[in-house]
Amino acid sequence: MFWHKTILKLPQMIIHEAISVPYLCVSSTKNIFFNPEQQQCPENAQSMILLLSRQDDGSTALVIEWLIALRKKYIRVNSDTNRMKFVSFDIDKEELIIEQNGVRVNLAEVNSTWYRRRGFSMENISIEDTTLSKAVFRNNSHYHKTHMQSELKVMIEFIHAFVEGRSTKQIGNHSSVEVNKLKVLEAAKRCGLKIPQSFIVTTKADLVNIINTYNDVITKAISGQGVYFFTQTHHYYSYTEKIGLEQAAELPDTFFPSLFQTQIKKKYELRIFYLRGECYTMAIFSQGDKKTEVDFRKYNTKKPNRFVPYKLPAGIEQKLTKLMNELNLDTGSIDIIVDRNNEYYFLEVNPIGQFSMTSVPCNYYLEKKIAELL
Repeated sequence: MFWHKTILKLPQMIIHEAISVPYLCVSSTKNIFFNPEQQQCPENAQSMILLLSRQDDGSTALVIEWLIALRKKYIRVNSDTNRMKFVSFDIDKEELIIEQNGVRVNLAEVNSTWYRRRGFSMENISIEDTTLSKAVFRNNSHYHKTHMQSELKVMIEFIHAFVEGRSTKQIGNHSSVEVNKLKVLEAAKRCGLKIPQSFIVTTKADLVNIINTYNDVITKAISGQGVYFFTQTHHYYSYTEKIGLEQAAELPDTFFPSLFQTQIKKKYELRIFYLRGECYTMAIFSQGDKKTEVDFRKYNTKKPNRFVPYKLPAGIEQKLTKLMNELNLDTGSIDIIVDRNNEYYFLEVNPIGQFSMTSVPCNYYLEKKIAELL
């Protein structure tokens, strides 16, 4: 198909295919309720914690283990499963009822929320296939699907607002979970952070000029995730890639708008998990390995990069806190490169980025800290 061929030509969409490997999960991702009959019920047992996540998120399972240890009552809602269903909402009674595994829960009882992943989605709403496949409008068999999706979008936004409005404790939020990478770069610069020189171009001529001017140039997705698609047999994802004149020569004269940045010659890179004004930082020594020097996510399983705890300079922490406040984020994973001159370059922030990869090597016990905050 034309779209498929076009995608393969995008500089930032250099697709990598890998054979699927079994996913290792250290804890069950099922939705578990605290059972007061099995353990002595703590004073705050009537309060309920809502975890909005996804089935494959192992970090949520690790936090759940701490919630169980702390004897806190919780419910986990995964956006990619239909085990949880919306039932009804009563404005006068302020009852928002969902049903999960045959058990009905009133979300008005929730007083603590962790927006770990996507949260509620259209997967959680019961819609009969016959309704979707039925042709309702003449000459347009899909219009009613678009209308139903618009209706559901409004309702799902309300569900998040309803729960968050009643939560006295909250980590993350629905409105700020998706950030615009380009806006974030601009905001970081305003907050006094250094960023790589960045360009979005659509022609080979402009790209060649950038490469000739700056020599070392990388390309990455404009959106937060890039390609991130899994099937039962294959994984597809895009990395940050270095691009030179040889790669540029293979491109058409014009192409889809693509992001290019000057490559920062790194001494090491930092992964920072930001939580309520605190920075938990890990240094990644990826520059000594040809496989990981541009993107450490090209993990070398035979000779892994060295990960160590790291203390950020106070000035950088203050600027990151200022940035996160401006973005209305109380949590997120931040990427920074420290160059050979010991200058700090901000790359991006992911509000729902992984934190166990920082927590475990550095003994930060972030899973426990999150459970305690909830």
